[in-house]
Amino acid sequence: MIEGMLAMTIIITAVSSSLALVQSSITASRISGAQVVAANLAREGIEVVRAKRDSNWLAGGSFQAGLTDPASKIARLGLDPATATWSLSFGSWTVDSPEAQLRLAPTGLFVRPEDAPTGSANTPYSRVVEIDFICRNQGTGVERIEATAGMTCTSAETLVGLALKSSVSYAGTGGFKRTVTLEERLYDWR
Repeated sequence: MIEGMLAMTIIITAVSSSLALVQSSITASRISGAQVVAANLAREGIEVVRAKRDSNWLAGGSFQAGLTDPASKIARLGLDPATATWSLSFGSWTVDSPEAQLRLAPTGLFVRPEDAPTGSANTPYSRVVEIDFICRNQGTGVERIEATAGMTCTSAETLVGLALKSSVSYAGTGGFKRTVTLEERLYDWR
């Protein structure tokens, strides 16, 4: 009888340990999956701005055309699925603003709420891109980032690039907000 109880205790301990390991593995998988999606959405924000800069070059225009706004340095990205073109809308949003939340279209694309077709689902992800000026002093060659909305480079400086911060916020484990922010500098180097 004692041997049977001891055997049962060992079996129960082994099974419960295995279940705890499986549960922690599932939780870790879910967390890493959310982090990968957030990092890719942040990277997409950087790549959209890069593509628009490159398109401006190819069109023979100024590299920052359509990538800056005098009133705000914060942009939300919009994708028109019909034409496969991206647009930027500027405003005073934060990554936690309801307008920054992304929806998942039936096609599998993450879109802004106003671009979401019928059948789109809410997601835990929100995204904004901050676009600041990189100003280079013409005399010293020293660069600085102008992060104040409405401000531009001084008369002694030249606009040489854009400093980007693409931030994606999402609900992590326990409902805590997590944010992934990627930074990139894009220069006017043709």
